[in-house]
Amino acid sequence: MKNNPFNICTFDPESNCKDCNNKMIINCKSDKSLQKLSVQIHLSLIIIALIGLLATSTIVNNWWIVIIYILFVILFFFVIEVRLTCSHCPYYAEKTKRLNCPENFIAIKIWKFNPEPMNRFEKICSVTGFVFIGGYPILAQLYGLYYFITQYTNINLIIIIGLAGIFIATIIILLLFVSLFINLFCIECINFSCPFNKVPKEIRNEYIKRNPILKNAWEKKGYKF
Repeated sequence: MKNNPFNICTFDPESNCKDCNNKMIINCKSDKSLQKLSVQIHLSLIIIALIGLLATSTIVNNWWIVIIYILFVILFFFVIEVRLTCSHCPYYAEKTKRLNCPENFIAIKIWKFNPEPMNRFEKICSVTGFVFIGGYPILAQLYGLYYFITQYTNINLIIIIGLAGIFIATIIILLLFVSLFINLFCIECINFSCPFNKVPKEIRNEYIKRNPILKNAWEKKGYKF
């Protein structure tokens, strides 16, 4: 109970996992290999986005284009999203300074654990944040291409091909990011109220019922099993 003040079965070494119907179906135990994969997927998107934004900022001569993105990514992943989504996750209930779930082992716990499901406002804000992270680099790079073609008198075909290549690569990486995350993480994630969660209801119900603090909190919000 030292690191498990809310008595969540995920952190209980004596939990009867052998008799659990969800065993090997959901990611209810920390997995280092999944954590490394999650970091790689996130970094792939952010790095290609930054490359495109740096190129755009250079062409437009406005470094706020890339600075805004960097500041938002840091604020979103380390402060906003932790509050909106992560604080509702059973993994957040562990008494540790840092989150230790299959998708995230970097975020510092600066908020209190909230066993209730995410509300509509939190879901909208979370989705909006991810849309910005994926959509902003694409729109900015598209503007950079337009600016270069319309404002520069000596158009260099090599530069245009390079910018177009980075733009296309950003779109491909973004699509891969969404596909991989949904198919590798969201279908097995125990943060059930997340708007991207794809775990079937019967599996979700099995886990929630095994953890009274979640069951009581969800029922108070009108959830029906």
